[in-house]
Amino acid sequence: MSNIPRLTTAAAVIALAAASLIAVPAASAHQGSQHNQQAVHAKSQHGKQVNHDKRGHRGHHQKAATKHVLASGLLSPLRAAVTPGGTAYVSENFAGKIDRISRNGTKTTVYTDPNGYEVGGLSVAGRYVVFTVTQSVGEGENVDSWLKVLTPSGNVRTIADIHAYEAANNPDQGTTYGFRDADMSDPATAACLAKWDTADNGPATYTGMVDSHPYATYVLSNGWTYVADAGANAVFLVSPRGQIRTVATLPGIPMTIDSATATGLGLDPCFVGLTYYFEPVPTDVEVGSNGTVYVTSLPGGPEGPQSGARGSVFSISANAAYHGNFRLHPGSHQGKGHHGHNGQARQVVTGLSSPTGLAVAPNGSLYVAQLFGDTISKVTLGRWGAKVTDVISTPSPGEVEWTPRGLYFTSDVLSGTPEDPHGNTTTPAGQLIRYGR
Repeated sequence: MSNIPRLTTAAAVIALAAASLIAVPAASAHQGSQHNQQAVHAKSQHGKQVNHDKRGHRGHHQKAATKHVLASGLLSPLRAAVTPGGTAYVSENFAGKIDRISRNGTKTTVYTDPNGYEVGGLSVAGRYVVFTVTQSVGEGENVDSWLKVLTPSGNVRTIADIHAYEAANNPDQGTTYGFRDADMSDPATAACLAKWDTADNGPATYTGMVDSHPYATYVLSNGWTYVADAGANAVFLVSPRGQIRTVATLPGIPMTIDSATATGLGLDPCFVGLTYYFEPVPTDVEVGSNGTVYVTSLPGGPEGPQSGARGSVFSISANAAYHGNFRLHPGSHQGKGHHGHNGQARQVVTGLSSPTGLAVAPNGSLYVAQLFGDTISKVTLGRWGAKVTDVISTPSPGEVEWTPRGLYFTSDVLSGTPEDPHGNTTTPAGQLIRYGR
């Protein structure tokens, strides 16, 4: 993740809670089994179906969608997964816990990490719960991470060591971040970059470093699991036996500094006009009915008054994701190409405010939880671009999942932490909510 704490807002929160990825909350609690049984993670074949569903009895008015609070008082419920029967699993990331919540709202803690490490990345595959664990030390330095599975008997087995794979391969080591386009042969540019505060902001340019913070998962019907790693800036695919492949790394996210941004960030005016490439921060991974892989990403830099909403959704084609030996070799792309795509990842939605949760409907519509936008949005992808419509207003949503009963989402995911933008820094008030009939 980005090494530039002063130039980050969402990413800064992530850095502060790197072990917990606070700023990048929740992103993926997938429904592997639902994917198997309902054409790849059914998540809303009726667009705004959560508001009205007129299937069934013609002419009979259906009850309007309402919010049903299934659980409350949760600490950092960043991930959630829902079974076809309506049982939900929610991670309380910073507490290192996984809760099972019945359809009537009965909560049972089914796993607590014995070391107190961060737990997240939930997916459900039949009677099994797949999840991630991240160990951090100091000020959010991630030192270990694993993909694990919780069996119906309550036993936990490690599927793969994600951090070890990242350390051995570091897929984005060939990508240059920072002021990579700066012409250092120009004396004025060189003099300006000499004013860069490396003590606070890190190097002016650098290549991808070893860091793993698996934040989201999605289990396929064959047992292979996609992992969105917010530290590695990549999407991995893990076999049931623990073999890991790199599907794609996400591209650096450019921000051209204007005068307002320079003033807001306390930069010398000479930086106006220069472009800084931030690390992407993958937060959720989902699969559409046609096999396309979708990934939400924070911009790795300031979102807010300094530069506006800069979060994204990327797509990876089904052909690239599923066929052949698609492991990207270190250095296979330099990040110098088109800003909208990198290797197999293509930017399809922009202008989102800290997108941390993602759902894909059978008809191809996307639902995105925008953490700092206080909204769940519906995204319609068309020939001429993406149409984004806010459909649910809720404070600090972290996750969103689709079911035939409506949307499940988590809310107030930063409450009870120092990073809560709504001022509740002491009392966990996170909720799991179903929005439907």
